[in-house]
Amino acid sequence: MNGQKQKFSELKKQAREAMAGRCGTLAGATAINLFLTISCSLIPTLIFSGTTLYDIIFLNLTLFLFSLLLSLFQAGYLKICLSTLRGESISVGDMLYAFYHHPDQYVLMFLIINGISSVIALISSIPGFQYLSSPSAELTLGTALSIDAELSSLMNVYVYKLIGSLVSTLVLVPFSLSTFVMNDAPGIGPIQAIRQSFVLMKKNFFRYILLLLSFLGLEILASCSCAIGFLWVMPYMQITMAAFYQERKDVLYPASEPVGYDRDSFGSGTDL
Repeated sequence: MNGQKQKFSELKKQAREAMAGRCGTLAGATAINLFLTISCSLIPTLIFSGTTLYDIIFLNLTLFLFSLLLSLFQAGYLKICLSTLRGESISVGDMLYAFYHHPDQYVLMFLIINGISSVIALISSIPGFQYLSSPSAELTLGTALSIDAELSSLMNVYVYKLIGSLVSTLVLVPFSLSTFVMNDAPGIGPIQAIRQSFVLMKKNFFRYILLLLSFLGLEILASCSCAIGFLWVMPYMQITMAAFYQERKDVLYPASEPVGYDRDSFGSGTDL
């Protein structure tokens, strides 16, 4: 951690070295994280599987509440990854870190970020809604004589949704380090954490995206192993992201100590 931009290979090397001797704990935390992620989407879908208005309302409400709960566990998982990078002691119990360190602040940050994502997704869906509610859609949908026109129109709808998803993903990239910031400075507040993430990501937007894409091959291989490979790939990826965060912080906030930063390292909220 020399305070300068490092090659991806160097960041990944830091992650691999940090994982040495800790793979058991990391695999256990990753297994819990994966189980919770799947359960939080699967359980509500199984419970409210009907098509009535009641089922739809409660399905979305339950998914929303479960997503809030999941965000706290995932914050704890990232805490484990950051602590691993820094050579600090870790345990599976650290998954509960956010529950004991201002959980309301984590939830509020999650609401802000996902609120922005939802607005972008809604805007991207407008062209599709316009098509489905248009008179031409009523005339073409289900009409054998207009199958080509129907397929073309529906393709346009999916293209708009794909573009919207891509735009939403890109817009959220500057928020990517927010949880690391909040884990590093408990009590800093969600707005300050988000703003600090923007500062850390400045001039590193595409570099971060390329770093994520560099794991695509490993993710494909992990998928081919019935997801078992993710028990190693996921912590490897997230610890590398923690190394990216640490690098950016070392550049902006050089510290005399090799690991660990106090809350004041980021300055006050008004300074961000």
